[in-house]
Amino acid sequence: MRNLVILGVLLFWVGVAQATSFQNGDFETGDFTGWSGSLVDVNDNETIVDPDTNDLFSIIPNAGPNNSNVAQVEVNDTYWSATLYQDFTLDSLLPGWTMDITFWIWWDPSNSSEDGVSATLGDSGGATSIDLLSGVSDSALLSGTWVTADITTFAQTYGGQGVELTFTIQDVDWDTSDTLQIDEISFRKHAPAPVPEPATALLFSLALPFLFMKKKASSRE
Repeated sequence: MRNLVILGVLLFWVGVAQATSFQNGDFETGDFTGWSGSLVDVNDNETIVDPDTNDLFSIIPNAGPNNSNVAQVEVNDTYWSATLYQDFTLDSLLPGWTMDITFWIWWDPSNSSEDGVSATLGDSGGATSIDLLSGVSDSALLSGTWVTADITTFAQTYGGQGVELTFTIQDVDWDTSDTLQIDEISFRKHAPAPVPEPATALLFSLALPFLFMKKKASSRE
């Protein structure tokens, strides 16, 4: 089960909005600089935590796809839902450009048919949220996989504004050995393919007949 209904945990812009760019997506700082945590207990009470000081969040060295640091999120008997999130300002997108997000993710639930995992990107007001795991199979998540999601439409609307990136696991089967690992998160912008200048295209079209005539003349000699 991957489509989570997070009771009381819509985290969009908890506290003061940060007008900063996305940071520490590879966790190579060895800590959770730029990130925040949220835990939900069995009574659906939410607690905002510092992931650097909470035992359910940890940095695991040399465990990533490139032998790099990974961020690990867990749940326990007190907290059945845990979220690692970052509030930041999404880069603006020029007309014709595209944007995507890439990350590595590994999900290790106690029961994949009952427990849940999600990765979302949403605007600060909570009006729009993208499911970044759409189309990604459970089997891929259970093995560890790279995910690339096109966020161009979202960036065209919310570029230059505050957004929130979240990674969440939920335990539903009361066996709290669930873990989630994330690494190598990056946002990339892509320029459109170059279009020939009108003058260049005109000169090329005018030159074609002369090139053809020269080729014919050469073949007669």
